[in-house]
Amino acid sequence: MNSLSHSLAGRQLCIAGGGTGGHVFPALALADAVRRRWPGVQVSFIGAQRGLEAKLLPERGENVLLLGMHSVQGAGLGQKLRVLFWELPRAVFSIWRQWRPVKPQLVIGVGGYASVAGVLAAFLKRVPVVLYEQNAVPGMVNRKLAGFSNVVMLGFAAAASRLPGDKCEYTGNLVASEIRQTRHKAQKLPHLIVLGGSQGAQILNVTLPGACRLLREAGHAFRVTHVAGAVDRVATLVDAYAEAGVDAEVLDFCRDMPALYAQADLMLARSGAMTVCEAAAVGLPSIFVPLPHAADNHQYHNAAALHAVGAAVLIEQHSLSEGRLAGLIGDLLFNAHRLKKMGDAAHDAQPADSEERMLAVLGRWLEVAA
Repeated sequence: MNSLSHSLAGRQLCIAGGGTGGHVFPALALADAVRRRWPGVQVSFIGAQRGLEAKLLPERGENVLLLGMHSVQGAGLGQKLRVLFWELPRAVFSIWRQWRPVKPQLVIGVGGYASVAGVLAAFLKRVPVVLYEQNAVPGMVNRKLAGFSNVVMLGFAAAASRLPGDKCEYTGNLVASEIRQTRHKAQKLPHLIVLGGSQGAQILNVTLPGACRLLREAGHAFRVTHVAGAVDRVATLVDAYAEAGVDAEVLDFCRDMPALYAQADLMLARSGAMTVCEAAAVGLPSIFVPLPHAADNHQYHNAAALHAVGAAVLIEQHSLSEGRLAGLIGDLLFNAHRLKKMGDAAHDAQPADSEERMLAVLGRWLEVAA
Protein backbone atom coordinates (compact mmCIF):
# COMPACT_ATOMS: atom_id res chain seq x y z
CA MET A 1 0.00 0.00 0.00
CA ASN A 2 1.19 3.49 -0.85
CA SER A 3 1.72 5.87 2.06
CA LEU A 4 -0.53 8.83 2.69
CA SER A 5 1.35 11.96 3.72
CA HIS A 6 1.19 12.99 7.36
CA SER A 7 1.87 16.61 6.46
CA LEU A 8 -1.81 17.58 6.47
CA ALA A 9 -2.70 20.58 8.60
CA GLY A 10 -5.99 22.11 9.64
CA ARG A 11 -9.26 20.70 8.41
CA GLN A 12 -9.11 17.42 6.55
CA LEU A 13 -11.48 15.84 4.05
CA CYS A 14 -10.99 12.32 2.73
CA ILE A 15 -12.66 11.14 -0.51
CA ALA A 16 -12.87 7.35 -0.85
CA GLY A 17 -13.65 5.33 -3.96
CA GLY A 18 -12.94 5.06 -7.65
CA GLY A 19 -12.30 2.27 -10.10
CA THR A 20 -13.64 3.87 -13.29
CA GLY A 21 -13.89 7.37 -14.68
CA GLY A 22 -17.50 7.51 -13.52
CA HIS A 23 -16.27 7.57 -9.92
CA VAL A 24 -12.84 9.21 -10.27
CA PHE A 25 -13.77 12.33 -12.24
CA PRO A 26 -16.66 13.29 -9.92
CA ALA A 27 -14.30 12.83 -6.96
CA LEU A 28 -11.79 15.21 -8.53
CA ALA A 29 -14.48 17.76 -9.39
CA LEU A 30 -15.72 17.60 -5.80
CA ALA A 31 -12.20 18.08 -4.43
CA ASP A 32 -11.69 21.12 -6.64
CA ALA A 33 -15.01 22.63 -5.52
CA VAL A 34 -14.11 22.15 -1.86
CA ARG A 35 -10.72 23.79 -2.36
CA ARG A 36 -12.30 26.80 -4.04
CA ARG A 37 -14.81 27.25 -1.21
CA TRP A 38 -12.51 26.36 1.71
CA PRO A 39 -8.85 26.88 0.71
CA GLY A 40 -7.68 25.74 4.14
CA VAL A 41 -9.16 22.26 3.81
CA GLN A 42 -6.64 19.52 3.04
CA VAL A 43 -8.13 16.92 0.68
CA SER A 44 -6.82 13.36 0.48
CA PHE A 45 -8.04 10.29 -1.37
CA ILE A 46 -8.44 6.56 -0.82
CA GLY A 47 -8.54 4.40 -3.95
CA ALA A 48 -7.63 1.02 -5.38
CA GLN A 49 -4.33 -0.01 -6.91
CA ARG A 50 -6.21 -1.49 -9.88
CA GLY A 51 -8.45 1.52 -10.47
CA LEU A 52 -8.12 4.45 -12.84
CA GLU A 53 -7.30 6.60 -9.81
CA ALA A 54 -3.94 4.81 -9.45
CA LYS A 55 -2.82 6.66 -12.59
CA LEU A 56 -4.82 9.89 -12.58
CA LEU A 57 -4.47 10.98 -8.96
CA PRO A 58 -0.65 10.77 -8.74
CA GLU A 59 -0.44 12.57 -12.09
CA ARG A 60 -2.36 15.46 -10.51
CA GLY A 61 -0.12 15.42 -7.46
CA GLU A 62 -2.96 14.34 -5.19
CA ASN A 63 -2.44 12.82 -1.75
CA VAL A 64 -3.72 9.26 -2.21
CA LEU A 65 -3.65 5.95 -0.37
CA LEU A 66 -4.02 3.06 -2.84
CA LEU A 67 -5.44 -0.16 -1.41
CA GLY A 68 -4.73 -3.66 -2.66
CA MET A 69 -8.38 -4.68 -2.75
CA HIS A 70 -10.49 -6.66 -5.22
CA SER A 71 -14.13 -6.20 -6.13
CA VAL A 72 -16.61 -8.85 -4.98
CA GLN A 73 -19.12 -8.14 -7.73
CA GLY A 74 -19.28 -11.23 -9.92
CA ALA A 75 -16.51 -12.90 -7.89
CA GLY A 76 -16.48 -16.50 -6.74
CA LEU A 77 -16.96 -17.55 -3.14
CA GLY A 78 -13.22 -17.85 -2.51
CA GLN A 79 -12.47 -14.28 -3.58
CA LYS A 80 -15.46 -12.93 -1.65
CA LEU A 81 -14.23 -14.60 1.54
CA ARG A 82 -10.69 -13.35 0.98
CA VAL A 83 -11.91 -9.77 0.50
CA LEU A 84 -14.29 -9.87 3.48
CA PHE A 85 -12.00 -11.52 6.02
CA TRP A 86 -8.53 -10.43 4.85
CA GLU A 87 -8.36 -7.57 2.37
CA LEU A 88 -11.08 -5.39 3.90
CA PRO A 89 -9.89 -5.56 7.55
CA ARG A 90 -6.31 -5.02 6.41
CA ALA A 91 -7.37 -1.97 4.40
CA VAL A 92 -9.34 -0.50 7.31
CA PHE A 93 -6.38 -0.85 9.68
CA SER A 94 -4.11 0.71 7.08
CA ILE A 95 -6.44 3.71 6.81
CA TRP A 96 -6.54 4.10 10.59
CA ARG A 97 -2.73 4.13 10.70
CA GLN A 98 -2.66 6.95 8.17
CA TRP A 99 -5.20 8.96 10.15
CA ARG A 100 -2.98 9.12 13.22
CA PRO A 101 -2.83 11.42 15.06
CA VAL A 102 -5.64 13.45 13.44
CA LYS A 103 -8.78 12.00 11.88
CA PRO A 104 -10.49 13.79 8.97
CA GLN A 105 -13.51 15.97 9.72
CA LEU A 106 -15.48 14.18 6.99
CA VAL A 107 -15.24 11.20 4.64
CA ILE A 108 -17.04 11.18 1.29
CA GLY A 109 -17.72 7.83 -0.39
CA VAL A 110 -18.06 8.17 -4.17
CA GLY A 111 -18.67 4.51 -5.00
CA GLY A 112 -16.46 1.68 -6.18
CA TYR A 113 -15.07 -1.02 -3.93
CA ALA A 114 -12.33 1.17 -2.41
CA SER A 115 -15.15 3.27 -0.98
CA VAL A 116 -16.14 0.39 1.31
CA ALA A 117 -12.92 0.44 3.31
CA GLY A 118 -12.90 4.23 3.63
CA VAL A 119 -16.50 4.46 4.78
CA LEU A 120 -16.18 1.59 7.27
CA ALA A 121 -12.96 3.05 8.66
CA ALA A 122 -14.75 6.36 9.18
CA PHE A 123 -17.89 4.84 10.69
CA LEU A 124 -15.94 2.79 13.22
CA LYS A 125 -13.94 5.89 14.24
CA ARG A 126 -17.10 8.04 14.47
CA VAL A 127 -16.09 10.23 11.54
CA PRO A 128 -19.13 11.65 9.68
CA VAL A 129 -19.79 10.05 6.29
CA VAL A 130 -21.45 11.53 3.20
CA LEU A 131 -22.10 9.30 0.20
CA TYR A 132 -22.27 10.63 -3.35
CA GLU A 133 -24.40 8.51 -5.70
CA GLN A 134 -23.98 9.62 -9.30
CA ASN A 135 -26.40 7.22 -11.05
CA ALA A 136 -30.17 7.08 -11.44
CA VAL A 137 -30.01 3.58 -9.93
CA PRO A 138 -27.72 3.40 -6.87
CA GLY A 139 -24.74 1.08 -7.12
CA MET A 140 -24.37 -1.94 -4.87
CA VAL A 141 -21.65 -0.28 -2.78
CA ASN A 142 -23.72 2.79 -1.94
CA ARG A 143 -26.83 0.72 -1.27
CA LYS A 144 -24.87 -1.33 1.26
CA LEU A 145 -23.12 1.68 2.80
CA ALA A 146 -26.13 3.99 3.08
CA GLY A 147 -26.83 2.75 6.60
CA PHE A 148 -23.36 3.88 7.70
CA SER A 149 -23.77 7.40 6.30
CA ASN A 150 -25.12 10.71 7.57
CA VAL A 151 -26.31 11.92 4.16
CA VAL A 152 -26.52 10.50 0.63
CA MET A 153 -26.18 13.14 -2.11
CA LEU A 154 -28.07 12.12 -5.26
CA GLY A 155 -27.10 12.94 -8.83
CA PHE A 156 -30.55 11.84 -10.03
CA ALA A 157 -33.71 12.28 -7.96
CA ALA A 158 -34.95 8.83 -9.02
CA ALA A 159 -32.21 7.14 -6.97
CA ALA A 160 -34.02 8.02 -3.74
CA SER A 161 -36.53 5.20 -4.27
CA ARG A 162 -33.80 2.63 -3.56
CA LEU A 163 -32.13 4.29 -0.57
CA PRO A 164 -33.17 5.31 2.96
CA GLY A 165 -35.38 8.31 2.27
CA ASP A 166 -34.46 10.20 5.44
CA LYS A 167 -30.80 10.38 4.37
CA CYS A 168 -31.23 11.37 0.72
CA GLU A 169 -30.72 14.88 -0.64
CA TYR A 170 -31.05 15.63 -4.34
CA THR A 171 -28.12 17.78 -5.35
CA GLY A 172 -27.63 16.85 -8.99
CA ASN A 173 -24.26 15.73 -10.25
CA LEU A 174 -21.23 17.94 -9.90
CA VAL A 175 -19.75 18.85 -13.26
CA ALA A 176 -16.30 20.40 -13.51
CA SER A 177 -16.47 24.20 -13.65
CA GLU A 178 -14.56 24.30 -16.96
CA ILE A 179 -17.28 22.12 -18.52
CA ARG A 180 -20.17 24.08 -16.95
CA GLN A 181 -18.77 27.25 -18.50
CA THR A 182 -18.50 25.71 -21.98
CA ARG A 183 -20.36 27.53 -24.74
CA HIS A 184 -21.04 26.09 -28.17
CA LYS A 185 -18.88 27.40 -31.01
CA ALA A 186 -20.40 27.02 -34.47
CA GLN A 187 -18.33 24.91 -36.86
CA LYS A 188 -18.10 25.00 -40.66
CA LEU A 189 -19.44 21.45 -40.83
CA PRO A 190 -21.86 19.68 -38.48
CA HIS A 191 -19.72 17.97 -35.86
CA LEU A 192 -20.47 14.60 -34.27
CA ILE A 193 -18.46 13.53 -31.22
CA VAL A 194 -18.33 9.93 -30.06
CA LEU A 195 -17.54 8.89 -26.48
CA GLY A 196 -17.50 5.41 -25.03
CA GLY A 197 -16.60 6.33 -21.47
CA SER A 198 -13.18 5.95 -19.88
CA GLN A 199 -12.93 2.37 -21.17
CA GLY A 200 -14.35 2.90 -24.66
CA ALA A 201 -17.27 1.13 -26.33
CA GLN A 202 -16.32 -1.41 -28.97
CA ILE A 203 -19.83 -1.56 -30.42
CA LEU A 204 -19.59 2.12 -31.36
CA ASN A 205 -16.11 1.61 -32.77
CA VAL A 206 -17.40 -1.18 -35.00
CA THR A 207 -20.73 0.32 -36.07
CA LEU A 208 -20.16 4.03 -36.54
CA PRO A 209 -17.72 4.12 -39.49
CA GLY A 210 -20.22 2.16 -41.61
CA ALA A 211 -23.06 4.42 -40.50
CA CYS A 212 -20.99 7.46 -41.46
CA ARG A 213 -20.32 5.94 -44.88
CA LEU A 214 -24.09 5.67 -45.45
CA LEU A 215 -24.54 9.31 -44.49
CA ARG A 216 -21.74 10.42 -46.82
CA GLU A 217 -23.23 8.40 -49.67
CA ALA A 218 -26.55 10.16 -49.01
CA GLY A 219 -24.80 13.47 -49.71
CA HIS A 220 -24.19 14.72 -46.18
CA ALA A 221 -21.00 16.62 -45.30
CA PHE A 222 -19.90 16.48 -41.66
CA ARG A 223 -16.97 15.65 -39.44
CA VAL A 224 -16.40 13.25 -36.57
CA THR A 225 -14.25 13.21 -33.44
CA HIS A 226 -14.17 9.68 -32.04
CA VAL A 227 -12.67 8.85 -28.64
CA ALA A 228 -11.79 5.18 -29.05
CA GLY A 229 -10.95 4.32 -25.44
CA ALA A 230 -7.68 2.49 -26.12
CA VAL A 231 -4.48 3.20 -28.04
CA ASP A 232 -4.59 -0.14 -29.87
CA ARG A 233 -7.98 0.72 -31.42
CA VAL A 234 -6.95 4.03 -32.92
CA ALA A 235 -5.20 2.72 -36.04
CA THR A 236 -8.07 0.37 -36.88
CA LEU A 237 -10.60 3.18 -36.57
CA VAL A 238 -8.50 5.60 -38.61
CA ASP A 239 -8.42 3.03 -41.42
CA ALA A 240 -12.17 2.37 -41.12
CA TYR A 241 -13.05 6.05 -41.43
CA ALA A 242 -10.61 6.55 -44.30
CA GLU A 243 -12.20 3.63 -46.15
CA ALA A 244 -15.63 5.19 -45.51
CA GLY A 245 -14.41 8.52 -46.91
CA VAL A 246 -15.26 10.39 -43.72
CA ASP A 247 -13.37 13.31 -42.15
CA ALA A 248 -12.65 11.90 -38.68
CA GLU A 249 -10.23 12.60 -35.86
CA VAL A 250 -9.62 9.52 -33.71
CA LEU A 251 -8.28 9.84 -30.16
CA ASP A 252 -7.51 7.17 -27.58
CA PHE A 253 -8.41 9.54 -24.72
CA CYS A 254 -9.52 13.18 -24.58
CA ARG A 255 -7.76 15.41 -22.06
CA ASP A 256 -9.64 18.60 -22.99
CA MET A 257 -13.33 17.79 -22.74
CA PRO A 258 -14.48 21.44 -22.54
CA ALA A 259 -12.92 22.16 -25.94
CA LEU A 260 -14.44 19.00 -27.43
CA TYR A 261 -17.91 19.77 -26.08
CA ALA A 262 -17.70 23.36 -27.35
CA GLN A 263 -17.19 22.14 -30.92
CA ALA A 264 -19.90 19.47 -30.83
CA ASP A 265 -23.35 19.64 -32.39
CA LEU A 266 -24.36 16.08 -31.42
CA MET A 267 -22.89 13.39 -29.16
CA LEU A 268 -23.07 9.61 -29.52
CA ALA A 269 -22.06 7.96 -26.26
CA ARG A 270 -22.50 5.43 -23.53
CA SER A 271 -24.59 6.80 -20.69
CA GLY A 272 -22.47 6.81 -17.58
CA ALA A 273 -23.77 9.29 -15.03
CA MET A 274 -21.15 11.94 -15.66
CA THR A 275 -21.43 11.77 -19.45
CA VAL A 276 -25.19 12.28 -19.15
CA CYS A 277 -24.83 15.15 -16.70
CA GLU A 278 -22.08 16.84 -18.69
CA ALA A 279 -24.36 16.69 -21.74
CA ALA A 280 -27.04 18.41 -19.66
CA ALA A 281 -24.61 21.00 -18.30
CA VAL A 282 -23.44 22.10 -21.76
CA GLY A 283 -26.84 21.62 -23.46
CA LEU A 284 -25.52 18.99 -25.85
CA PRO A 285 -28.09 16.90 -27.79
CA SER A 286 -27.18 13.23 -27.51
CA ILE A 287 -27.78 9.71 -28.72
CA PHE A 288 -27.15 7.30 -25.86
CA VAL A 289 -26.36 3.60 -26.22
CA PRO A 290 -26.40 2.27 -22.63
CA LEU A 291 -23.88 -0.38 -21.64
CA PRO A 292 -26.14 -3.46 -21.56
CA HIS A 293 -24.32 -5.28 -18.78
CA ALA A 294 -23.88 -2.33 -16.41
CA ALA A 295 -24.83 -3.14 -12.83
CA ASP A 296 -28.60 -2.81 -12.29
CA ASN A 297 -28.86 -1.50 -15.86
CA HIS A 298 -28.03 1.91 -14.41
CA GLN A 299 -26.83 3.35 -17.73
CA TYR A 300 -30.27 2.77 -19.25
CA HIS A 301 -31.92 4.69 -16.41
CA ASN A 302 -29.35 7.51 -16.64
CA ALA A 303 -30.09 7.95 -20.34
CA ALA A 304 -33.83 7.66 -19.76
CA ALA A 305 -33.72 10.79 -17.59
CA LEU A 306 -32.70 12.93 -20.59
CA HIS A 307 -34.76 10.94 -23.08
CA ALA A 308 -37.89 11.60 -21.01
CA VAL A 309 -37.55 15.37 -21.39
CA GLY A 310 -36.65 15.32 -25.08
CA ALA A 311 -32.95 16.05 -24.62
CA ALA A 312 -31.63 12.74 -25.94
CA VAL A 313 -32.43 9.68 -28.02
CA LEU A 314 -31.97 6.31 -26.34
CA ILE A 315 -31.20 3.19 -28.38
CA GLU A 316 -30.39 -0.14 -26.79
CA GLN A 317 -27.32 -1.97 -28.03
CA HIS A 318 -29.22 -5.01 -29.32
CA SER A 319 -31.11 -2.69 -31.71
CA LEU A 320 -27.99 -1.02 -33.06
CA SER A 321 -27.03 -1.41 -36.72
CA GLU A 322 -25.21 0.73 -39.25
CA GLY A 323 -28.47 1.59 -41.02
CA ARG A 324 -30.42 2.50 -37.89
CA LEU A 325 -27.55 4.52 -36.48
CA ALA A 326 -27.17 6.41 -39.76
CA GLY A 327 -30.88 7.20 -39.67
CA LEU A 328 -30.77 8.52 -36.11
CA ILE A 329 -27.69 10.65 -36.73
CA GLY A 330 -29.11 11.96 -40.00
CA ASP A 331 -32.40 12.97 -38.38
CA LEU A 332 -30.57 15.06 -35.79
CA LEU A 333 -27.17 16.27 -36.98
CA PHE A 334 -28.53 18.12 -40.01
CA ASN A 335 -31.63 19.56 -38.31
CA ALA A 336 -30.58 22.76 -36.53
CA HIS A 337 -34.08 23.42 -35.16
CA ARG A 338 -34.32 20.01 -33.51
CA LEU A 339 -30.78 20.26 -32.13
CA LYS A 340 -31.64 23.64 -30.56
CA LYS A 341 -34.79 22.23 -28.97
CA MET A 342 -32.92 19.22 -27.57
CA GLY A 343 -30.09 21.39 -26.28
CA ASP A 344 -32.49 23.66 -24.42
CA ALA A 345 -34.19 20.62 -22.87
CA ALA A 346 -30.81 19.24 -21.81
CA HIS A 347 -29.92 22.50 -20.03
CA ASP A 348 -33.11 22.25 -17.98
CA ALA A 349 -32.68 18.58 -17.04
CA GLN A 350 -30.23 18.99 -14.15
CA PRO A 351 -29.95 21.63 -11.40
CA ALA A 352 -27.79 24.55 -12.43
CA ASP A 353 -26.64 24.96 -8.83
CA SER A 354 -25.44 21.40 -8.15
CA GLU A 355 -22.12 22.62 -6.79
CA GLU A 356 -23.79 24.97 -4.32
CA ARG A 357 -26.15 22.23 -3.17
CA MET A 358 -23.30 19.81 -2.55
CA LEU A 359 -21.13 22.34 -0.76
CA ALA A 360 -24.06 23.22 1.47
CA VAL A 361 -24.22 19.57 2.55
CA LEU A 362 -20.47 19.30 3.16
CA GLY A 363 -20.39 22.64 4.95
CA ARG A 364 -22.38 21.19 7.83
CA TRP A 365 -19.15 19.50 8.90
CA LEU A 366 -16.34 21.43 7.21
CA GLU A 367 -17.51 24.86 8.37
CA VAL A 368 -18.07 23.64 11.92
CA ALA A 369 -14.45 22.46 11.85
CA ALA A 370 -13.16 25.80 10.67
